[in-house]
Amino acid sequence: MTAVIHPLKVVHVEKLAPQIIQILMQAEHPITYASGQYIMLGFNSEDLKPFSIASAPREDGLIECHIRNLDDSEWMQALFAVQTGDHLVMQGPKDQMQLQPAHQPIIFVAGGTGFAPMKALLDSLLKQGTGVPVHFYWGARSVADLYQHDTMLALMQTHANMQYIPVISGEAELWNGLTGLVHEQVLQQHPNLEHTTVYMCGPWPMMQKAKLDFLAAEIDPIHLIC
Repeated sequence: MTAVIHPLKVVHVEKLAPQIIQILMQAEHPITYASGQYIMLGFNSEDLKPFSIASAPREDGLIECHIRNLDDSEWMQALFAVQTGDHLVMQGPKDQMQLQPAHQPIIFVAGGTGFAPMKALLDSLLKQGTGVPVHFYWGARSVADLYQHDTMLALMQTHANMQYIPVISGEAELWNGLTGLVHEQVLQQHPNLEHTTVYMCGPWPMMQKAKLDFLAAEIDPIHLIC
Protein backbone atom coordinates (compact mmCIF):
# COMPACT_ATOMS: atom_id res chain seq x y z
CA MET A 1 0.00 0.00 0.00
CA THR A 2 1.34 3.44 -0.95
CA ALA A 3 2.21 5.61 2.04
CA VAL A 4 0.02 8.69 2.45
CA ILE A 5 1.66 12.00 1.59
CA HIS A 6 0.55 15.01 3.65
CA PRO A 7 0.99 18.56 2.32
CA LEU A 8 2.52 20.96 4.85
CA LYS A 9 2.66 24.74 4.99
CA VAL A 10 5.65 26.35 6.69
CA VAL A 11 4.38 28.83 9.28
CA HIS A 12 7.63 29.68 11.08
CA VAL A 13 11.36 29.28 10.48
CA GLU A 14 13.98 30.30 13.03
CA LYS A 15 17.75 29.92 13.16
CA LEU A 16 18.48 28.32 16.52
CA ALA A 17 22.26 27.99 16.10
CA PRO A 18 24.75 28.56 13.26
CA GLN A 19 23.88 25.21 11.65
CA ILE A 20 20.48 24.45 13.21
CA ILE A 21 17.00 25.69 12.30
CA GLN A 22 13.55 25.22 13.78
CA ILE A 23 10.66 24.71 11.36
CA LEU A 24 7.00 24.83 12.41
CA MET A 25 4.59 23.34 9.88
CA GLN A 26 0.82 23.17 9.55
CA ALA A 27 -0.70 20.11 7.89
CA GLU A 28 -3.52 20.54 5.40
CA HIS A 29 -5.62 18.26 7.61
CA PRO A 30 -5.07 17.64 11.36
CA ILE A 31 -2.47 14.96 12.03
CA THR A 32 -2.33 13.07 15.31
CA TYR A 33 1.15 12.34 16.62
CA ALA A 34 2.83 11.34 19.88
CA SER A 35 6.06 12.29 21.59
CA GLY A 36 8.97 10.24 20.32
CA GLN A 37 7.68 9.87 16.76
CA TYR A 38 9.32 11.15 13.59
CA ILE A 39 8.25 12.20 10.10
CA MET A 40 9.67 11.76 6.61
CA LEU A 41 10.01 15.31 5.27
CA GLY A 42 10.85 16.80 1.90
CA PHE A 43 9.84 18.80 -1.14
CA ASN A 44 8.22 15.87 -2.98
CA SER A 45 7.29 12.27 -2.26
CA GLU A 46 10.33 10.90 -4.11
CA ASP A 47 12.98 12.34 -1.80
CA LEU A 48 12.06 12.35 1.88
CA LYS A 49 14.38 12.37 4.89
CA PRO A 50 13.66 11.47 8.55
CA PHE A 51 13.35 14.12 11.26
CA SER A 52 12.13 13.71 14.82
CA ILE A 53 9.13 15.70 16.00
CA ALA A 54 10.55 18.15 18.54
CA SER A 55 7.61 18.64 20.88
CA ALA A 56 4.81 16.90 22.66
CA PRO A 57 1.52 17.28 20.74
CA ARG A 58 0.88 21.01 20.51
CA GLU A 59 -2.48 22.65 21.11
CA ASP A 60 -2.13 24.56 17.83
CA GLY A 61 -1.56 21.31 15.92
CA LEU A 62 1.73 22.46 14.44
CA ILE A 63 4.55 20.01 13.73
CA GLU A 64 7.94 21.17 14.98
CA CYS A 65 11.34 19.93 13.79
CA HIS A 66 14.90 20.94 14.73
CA ILE A 67 17.21 20.35 11.78
CA ARG A 68 21.00 20.41 11.62
CA ASN A 69 22.85 21.03 8.36
CA LEU A 70 24.91 17.84 8.46
CA ASP A 71 26.00 17.47 4.85
CA ASP A 72 25.51 20.87 3.17
CA SER A 73 23.95 19.02 0.23
CA GLU A 74 21.80 20.74 -2.36
CA TRP A 75 18.73 19.21 -0.69
CA MET A 76 19.73 20.52 2.73
CA GLN A 77 20.58 23.95 1.39
CA ALA A 78 17.09 24.11 -0.14
CA LEU A 79 15.52 23.10 3.19
CA PHE A 80 17.52 25.76 5.05
CA ALA A 81 16.26 28.32 2.53
CA VAL A 82 12.53 27.70 3.15
CA GLN A 83 10.48 30.63 4.36
CA THR A 84 7.11 31.21 5.96
CA GLY A 85 4.42 30.35 3.42
CA ASP A 86 6.47 27.73 1.56
CA HIS A 87 5.16 24.21 1.12
CA LEU A 88 6.68 20.84 2.00
CA VAL A 89 5.34 17.29 2.18
CA MET A 90 5.59 14.52 4.75
CA GLN A 91 4.90 10.85 5.40
CA GLY A 92 4.08 9.68 8.89
CA PRO A 93 4.24 10.14 11.73
CA LYS A 94 6.23 6.97 12.34
CA ASP A 95 7.12 5.25 15.60
CA GLN A 96 10.61 5.68 17.02
CA MET A 97 10.30 5.49 20.80
CA GLN A 98 7.66 6.05 23.44
CA LEU A 99 7.44 6.68 27.16
CA GLN A 100 7.38 3.74 29.54
CA PRO A 101 5.44 3.88 32.82
CA ALA A 102 7.45 6.09 35.18
CA HIS A 103 8.14 3.89 38.22
CA GLN A 104 11.90 4.46 38.67
CA PRO A 105 14.45 7.26 38.09
CA ILE A 106 14.65 8.47 34.49
CA ILE A 107 17.65 9.77 32.55
CA PHE A 108 17.37 11.46 29.17
CA VAL A 109 20.58 11.56 27.10
CA ALA A 110 20.54 13.88 24.10
CA GLY A 111 23.37 14.47 21.66
CA GLY A 112 23.06 17.53 19.41
CA THR A 113 19.67 17.73 17.73
CA GLY A 114 18.89 14.38 19.33
CA PHE A 115 17.57 16.87 21.87
CA ALA A 116 14.37 17.16 19.79
CA PRO A 117 12.70 13.79 20.56
CA MET A 118 14.12 13.80 24.10
CA LYS A 119 12.52 17.18 24.77
CA ALA A 120 9.23 15.93 23.33
CA LEU A 121 9.26 12.93 25.66
CA LEU A 122 10.26 15.12 28.60
CA ASP A 123 7.36 17.48 27.96
CA SER A 124 4.90 14.59 27.94
CA LEU A 125 6.44 13.12 31.08
CA LEU A 126 6.20 16.40 32.98
CA LYS A 127 2.59 16.86 31.89
CA GLN A 128 1.84 13.51 33.54
CA GLY A 129 3.00 14.98 36.86
CA THR A 130 5.48 12.18 37.54
CA GLY A 131 7.29 12.34 40.87
CA VAL A 132 10.31 10.16 40.03
CA PRO A 133 13.73 11.84 39.72
CA VAL A 134 14.38 13.01 36.15
CA HIS A 135 17.86 13.90 34.86
CA PHE A 136 18.18 15.45 31.40
CA TYR A 137 21.71 15.40 29.93
CA TRP A 138 22.30 17.39 26.75
CA GLY A 139 25.63 17.03 24.97
CA ALA A 140 26.60 19.61 22.35
CA ARG A 141 29.74 20.59 20.47
CA SER A 142 29.55 24.24 21.50
CA VAL A 143 27.61 26.50 23.82
CA ALA A 144 25.75 27.91 20.81
CA ASP A 145 24.44 24.42 20.02
CA LEU A 146 22.58 24.37 23.36
CA TYR A 147 19.86 26.20 21.49
CA GLN A 148 17.15 25.84 24.16
CA HIS A 149 19.42 26.18 27.18
CA ASP A 150 17.29 28.89 28.82
CA THR A 151 14.12 26.86 28.26
CA MET A 152 15.67 23.89 30.04
CA LEU A 153 16.87 26.02 32.95
CA ALA A 154 13.34 27.39 33.33
CA LEU A 155 11.86 23.88 33.36
CA MET A 156 14.26 22.87 36.10
CA GLN A 157 13.08 25.84 38.18
CA THR A 158 9.43 24.79 37.92
CA HIS A 159 9.87 21.02 38.41
CA ALA A 160 11.64 20.13 41.65
CA ASN A 161 12.24 16.52 40.58
CA MET A 162 14.05 17.52 37.36
CA GLN A 163 17.74 18.23 36.83
CA TYR A 164 19.18 19.60 33.57
CA ILE A 165 22.87 18.85 32.91
CA PRO A 166 24.45 20.36 29.76
CA VAL A 167 27.80 19.01 28.55
CA ILE A 168 30.11 20.61 25.97
CA SER A 169 32.38 18.30 23.94
CA GLY A 170 34.17 20.88 21.76
CA GLU A 171 35.48 24.39 22.31
CA ALA A 172 34.48 25.31 25.86
CA GLU A 173 35.94 28.80 26.30
CA LEU A 174 33.86 30.87 28.73
CA TRP A 175 31.97 27.69 29.71
CA ASN A 176 31.93 26.83 33.41
CA GLY A 177 29.89 23.64 33.11
CA LEU A 178 30.72 20.03 32.36
CA THR A 179 32.86 19.05 29.36
CA GLY A 180 33.60 15.84 27.49
CA LEU A 181 31.32 13.11 26.17
CA VAL A 182 27.79 13.37 27.48
CA HIS A 183 27.25 9.66 28.16
CA GLU A 184 30.50 9.51 30.14
CA GLN A 185 29.23 12.31 32.36
CA VAL A 186 26.06 10.29 32.90
CA LEU A 187 28.12 7.34 34.09
CA GLN A 188 30.30 9.48 36.34
CA GLN A 189 27.20 10.66 38.18
CA HIS A 190 25.22 7.40 37.85
CA PRO A 191 27.77 4.54 37.79
CA ASN A 192 25.06 1.91 38.28
CA LEU A 193 21.95 2.02 36.08
CA GLU A 194 20.30 -1.18 37.32
CA HIS A 195 17.14 0.56 38.54
CA THR A 196 17.01 3.35 35.97
CA THR A 197 15.19 4.02 32.71
CA VAL A 198 17.31 5.73 30.05
CA TYR A 199 16.02 7.42 26.89
CA MET A 200 18.70 8.32 24.37
CA CYS A 201 19.05 9.95 20.96
CA GLY A 202 22.04 11.42 19.17
CA PRO A 203 24.71 10.80 16.53
CA TRP A 204 25.20 7.14 15.59
CA PRO A 205 28.77 6.78 17.02
CA MET A 206 27.63 8.22 20.34
CA MET A 207 24.64 5.88 20.44
CA GLN A 208 26.70 2.76 19.78
CA LYS A 209 29.33 3.56 22.41
CA ALA A 210 26.79 4.70 24.99
CA LYS A 211 24.70 1.54 24.58
CA LEU A 212 27.68 -0.66 25.35
CA ASP A 213 28.75 1.42 28.33
CA PHE A 214 25.23 1.66 29.76
CA LEU A 215 24.77 -2.11 29.46
CA ALA A 216 28.06 -2.54 31.30
CA ALA A 217 26.59 -0.32 34.02
CA GLU A 218 23.90 -3.00 34.51
CA ILE A 219 20.93 -1.26 32.92
CA ASP A 220 18.11 -3.64 32.03
CA PRO A 221 18.00 -3.64 28.18
CA ILE A 222 14.22 -3.16 28.22
CA HIS A 223 14.77 0.11 30.09
CA LEU A 224 17.25 1.46 27.51
CA ILE A 225 15.07 3.20 24.93
CA CYS A 226 16.72 4.58 21.82
